[in-house]
Order: sequence, then structure tokens, then C-alpha cells
Amino acid sequence: MGASKLPKGTDKDQRSEELAFIEQIKRQWLATVDALVDPLMIIDGQYEIQRSNRAAAKLQDLNPKEIVGKKCYEVFAGLNKPCSGCKLKQSTDKSEAFQFELKDIQGERTYEVSSQPIPGVKDQYVHVYRDRTAAKKMEKQLLQQEKLASIGLLAGGIAHEINNPLGGILVFSQMLLREVEQNNPVFQDIVEIESAAQRCKEIVKQLLEFARSSSDGKKESFELAEALKVAEKFGALASKYQNVRITTSGEIENFTISGNKNSVIQVFLNIIQNGIQAMPGGGELNIDAKKIGSELVICFRDSGKGISEENLKKIFDPFFTTKDPGEGTGLGLSICFRIMENMGGRIEVESKHKAGTTFKVIFPEAKVTSK
Repeated sequence: MGASKLPKGTDKDQRSEELAFIEQIKRQWLATVDALVDPLMIIDGQYEIQRSNRAAAKLQDLNPKEIVGKKCYEVFAGLNKPCSGCKLKQSTDKSEAFQFELKDIQGERTYEVSSQPIPGVKDQYVHVYRDRTAAKKMEKQLLQQEKLASIGLLAGGIAHEINNPLGGILVFSQMLLREVEQNNPVFQDIVEIESAAQRCKEIVKQLLEFARSSSDGKKESFELAEALKVAEKFGALASKYQNVRITTSGEIENFTISGNKNSVIQVFLNIIQNGIQAMPGGGELNIDAKKIGSELVICFRDSGKGISEENLKKIFDPFFTTKDPGEGTGLGLSICFRIMENMGGRIEVESKHKAGTTFKVIFPEAKVTSK
């Protein structure tokens, strides 16, 4: 009797097929996780990485196997202690996914972290890190735009209501000045009334400019260098008395801008004057322009006293000013913000207290052409 043959589909064959199927599913799952653009890590309760995808390992230019065993805060944020705001420890008390926010990661980046305990696996958690820096910046800009729009309507209404009685005060005070002799005891009082009315008139003018949409102005193409030259000319009148040197660098001569020329000059002049006023003991204000991606970025860097973090958050708010009473209305940067917004651009500011300030005036590609 010949040797018997094993029938197809024995237990051994079935196990091989099952293992091959499981291995295929594993490869597909790992490939899916690695395809995620957001960093993903499996972390234990001691912040130690058990597994990660390529996006997480790429933060340190490593591969996923090389970061296993490292602390998540070392790999993710380059820190030697848990990130401020991390709620991993709270994950140990929860059975469902929850989210928290990490700020000031790798500079000034903000991440939204989704934390999920792994069912059936003790003390291990899946963390997915989504970069929300751009979204947060957009939210902040939208809130600023809404705030400016509301205050603009209010400011316009107030300015129009004040204009009529203010005009009467100016006319009558000027008539009195022509009729009253200078040696009259009330002459100086009338001078003060007329001077105060003129200051109020200037504030009303700024309120109307703030309320009025600058996009209604005439648009034209003009050279960036030409607009800066006009702004520097007026700014230099103040800088001579404060020992401030204004310098230019970069590719300023190579660009033209499409927009309202006078409005753009107003933006440049306001920022230049602010820079000069931030350096009462003298210093340097450097202006340069360069293309970054699809945008033209004009930087105004001063060597002044800088802006505190608290004030930096409010710098574009209408009527906010750190100047002494009577020296400013707090509308200058708000007006500049609106001008750039209506041109499709924006203004950004970076500053450290006692370490200078940089204002960035950014024009979109649609409004800028390289010469």
C-alpha cells in the first residue's frame, strides 16, 4: 500500500494562510498610519514612546524604530520635561478619547492633541498631534476683522455727530481771536479753546479714516521704493532729533505694488514713526523687502525697547496706546491693519521686551509683481 498524501487544507496550511493574511493586514495598517501627515505616537504612562508613525519620527529626522523608548516630549518638542499643558496623566483616568492643546511648541507653534487610551492594553495611549498654528492665526485675524468692523461703524457715527458742533466751536473761537486784543485777559483762553478744538478735529479725522474702507480709493501700480522714499522722508524729520538712523536692504528696488498709493504710504509712515518713537535714546531702523513663497514681505526692524507680551496681543486694537495722554489716539495701527486687510494683505508683528520690534507688511502675489 503506497504512502498516503495529506489532503489539501490541512491545519498547517490553514495556519500559514491565516498568518500570511494577518501579516498583510499588519503591513496595510502600518502603511496607513505612516501615510498620516499628523504625528502619531503610542505612549505609555511614563511618556515613553512605544511606537510611532513616520511623521512623528521625522520631527527629529529619525525613523520610527529609532525613537522607540525615547520620551515623547524630547522627540516632539525638544524638551527635557513634559510639555506645558500636556494632559497625558489625565488620560489614565479616562476610558474615552479627549483633546487638549499644546502651545509654544518648537517656537510658537500650537498643536491640538487627541489622546485615546488603547482598549484592552494597560497604560498605553494613542496621541495624534495636529498642527493648528495657521488655523489659530486665521481665527485671530477673523476676530480682529469683526472687532474692527463693529468699532468702525461706531467710530464713524460718533465722528459725524461730533463734527458739526466742533466746527461751530472752531469758527467762533477763530472769530473771537480776530476781535479780541492780545492784551485782553481772555485772549489766551480763546487760544487754548481753538487749539483744543483743532486737536479734536484731528481725532475726528482719524476716526473717519478708520471707519472708511480704504478699498474705495484709487488703485494704481507704483514702485515700492518710491512709496518707502516718501514715508522715509517724513519719518526722517523726527529721526534727526532722536539720533535714529534709517537704513534699507534686500530687494526693495525690484518690486512694484498694485493698490492705493497714499494708503500704502500711510501704513509705511505710521510704522516708521512708531519705530522711531520706540527708540528715544537713538538706534537703527532697518527696512528690507523680499519674496517669501508667493508673498512680498516688507520688514521694519527697530532696535528699540520692544513690546511686552501683554501689549503685543492688543497692539492692533482701536484706541489702544502706550503713549502718554495727548500724544496718540491709538488708531494708527488699527487703520493700517484695515488698509492692508482691504488690499488682501496683512500686518504681523514680532517683539521681545527690551530687544526690538519687527513689523512685517505682507502683500499677496496678486498685488505684487517683480520687476
